[in-house]
Amino acid sequence: MILSIGLSLLLAVITPETLPLSPLDYFDAEEYYVGPGDEIWISFPGGVPFSGASVNETVSVVVLPIALDGTLTVPTMPQINIIGMNLQSLQQHIENLFFTSYNGMVVTSGLARSAIFQVPVTGQIRNPGIISVNGLTRLREALSLAGGVSPTAAISRVLVISAEDDSTMYDLNDFTLNGNMDSNPLLHRNSRLHVYLADEIIIVEGALSRVQDDLLSTQPTDPSERIVLEYLPGESAGAAIARAGGVSSVANLERCFVNRVDTDSVCTMIPFIIQGDASTFLLQPGDRLVVPSSDEFINVTGEVVSPGPVLYSPGMTVNYYVGMANGFSNLARRGGLRVVLPGGDKLDSEMEDIVPPGSNIEVPRVPIKFWQEYLTIIMTVATVVITYHSITQ
Repeated sequence: MILSIGLSLLLAVITPETLPLSPLDYFDAEEYYVGPGDEIWISFPGGVPFSGASVNETVSVVVLPIALDGTLTVPTMPQINIIGMNLQSLQQHIENLFFTSYNGMVVTSGLARSAIFQVPVTGQIRNPGIISVNGLTRLREALSLAGGVSPTAAISRVLVISAEDDSTMYDLNDFTLNGNMDSNPLLHRNSRLHVYLADEIIIVEGALSRVQDDLLSTQPTDPSERIVLEYLPGESAGAAIARAGGVSSVANLERCFVNRVDTDSVCTMIPFIIQGDASTFLLQPGDRLVVPSSDEFINVTGEVVSPGPVLYSPGMTVNYYVGMANGFSNLARRGGLRVVLPGGDKLDSEMEDIVPPGSNIEVPRVPIKFWQEYLTIIMTVATVVITYHSITQ
């Protein structure tokens, strides 16, 4: 009875039906380091042996808090000092305790709640200061909580200083581009973050994606703005554009260029195509990459639902542009399509033919005989007459 009363004061008791499933249950237990304020759940087969509950009130899951001194108290068990212990080690320790103390009882455990703590962020950050995080907050998310990095930040060299003053440098570009989770670690208590100033920069501008990046916080709101990025030795033009968020749907992929100023202050324009190997040439510090918007159109005329100009897209076919004009009308003759090139040459075309920029696509009408035209006129006149008589009667 005493154990039952003490247990009710010490921990929250919940049944399997009310135990919420949370994303907290799905992460690498070896990476997470437990600490004061965290809560640990323990699940027992057939009910908690020390709960004092009756058979009809069987309790199978309990939640235990980790005290401020870094100890976890499990009733009937010696205190567990969790300082420096990761979740995987704690789970194994709890499993061993019950296995040896209760004749081979097998229990499972996990993280029920991660405590909130503060982390200072300094350097090239938009809102330097102290942010509130928990043990499931990763490095990139923490920098975003501080407003994102400044345009001149070196996110390839983000310093994390642990409570023991151990320093580790992380390359967030490796996580952003390659998905390497080792480059985007979970934060630990008493850590400090510092973002260095980039040694050199490049500029990317033009028809870029409008998806807001929570870390850079520098995506353009209109085509006249630009993104400043840290220069990465050995990076290609295509990779830099991908790091800037990618291109928009109106980008002209065939007319991209780099403006490069040499040591004599002479500016050279280097054209490249994003598609294919042409975008793999290496950048230099200070390069300015420009992705222009497409200012070329394909004019779709004749029997389509919405005739008019359609924005040119490299490599697209007649079928694509007819679709962009909302498809054929009911009177379209689909077998007689013609493409008029910018120079005036006329070509009979199939739906799969690629259309050059500046061309005109003509969709002819199904031919009708003269008596069909007269019949259409007579029917139209008759409809008008009948309508007039209906109104005046």
